[in-house]
Amino acid sequence: MSASRTEAPSQGDVTLHATLRFAVGVTAAFVLSEMLQWAPSFLGPVLAAVLLSNLPMRPPLKMAVGLMVVMSVTSLFAFAIASLFRDTPVVLFGLIGLGVFLAFLRILRGAPPLPPLLLLISLATIPVVVMVAPAQAGILPLAFIRSMAVALLAIWVVYAAWPLTAAPKPPANAAPGRQSPVAMALAGVAIVMPLMLVYLLFGLTDVLPVMIATVMLVANFDLQRGRAHAMGMIIGNFAGGLLGLLMHTLLLTSPSLPFLAGLLLVALLGFGQRVCAGGPAAAVAVLACNAMLIILSTSISSDTGTLWLWLTRVIQFALAGAFAVGMMTLAWHRAMNRPLAKHPSASR
Repeated sequence: MSASRTEAPSQGDVTLHATLRFAVGVTAAFVLSEMLQWAPSFLGPVLAAVLLSNLPMRPPLKMAVGLMVVMSVTSLFAFAIASLFRDTPVVLFGLIGLGVFLAFLRILRGAPPLPPLLLLISLATIPVVVMVAPAQAGILPLAFIRSMAVALLAIWVVYAAWPLTAAPKPPANAAPGRQSPVAMALAGVAIVMPLMLVYLLFGLTDVLPVMIATVMLVANFDLQRGRAHAMGMIIGNFAGGLLGLLMHTLLLTSPSLPFLAGLLLVALLGFGQRVCAGGPAAAVAVLACNAMLIILSTSISSDTGTLWLWLTRVIQFALAGAFAVGMMTLAWHRAMNRPLAKHPSASR
């Protein structure tokens, strides 16, 4: 009897450990990146948040090595094709579009989401920086690789401190949907590629925050939840950006790493509770958390900017998110309506 009690921790203890892992792990990755003055400092904590919210257990060594290899290959591949085809943008954008399509298609067909998500992040950011600011592009593959290493290190540490995990759940059967994975993957391409073109046309160099957030928003958009979920994604994206701006304002009163760590820990405990609770709100919480981390990091790195500059970034961030959600919602409605026209008896 006593042995069975020790082997089955309470749900409250499991939730507490998961919340602490999320809050402390993401905080540690952010503070370590800032302490080492790695730019962009949000990559490590964003990757830590994504991994902690997607992995049901501590990643074993084999998985960690695999993630490092995937991150290295995808970032170097994106840098290589952008450098080789920089003078032939039509070919470059054709290759990027094909890669984005295949990555979205793998996610939509139920493949493990992390490898294609890492490819999406690399393809959506590195080529734009290579085209707009080639002098800065060479450090991006290294930044992606070391950020993954920091994220994995933080995850291992927090799992050592708070090891309790929930019992593995059987894989849920996918709900029968009418949307075609190919059509939805094409919709993802129709979102990512125009945003990349906007940054190229206007010569904007701060592509990383918006593109990473947009890719993660599209990859986590749940087509089965409809308009309520779409509105939640837009609001969460904007609210997270505003929270990051507010935290930077508070940080200016006492600019130090301990104060930064305290601010992050308090905010991330709240996010961690929502993420660990699961359900429809978990994806929105992860999105808002990433928005907060990205805006806070970019505000710290450009602390000479004005309030209007930071607000412009938040608005730019929110507009890209609204565009992505709107396009996905439109594609979802088209996919849902098309079978009804072909099979009128389906409503019986």
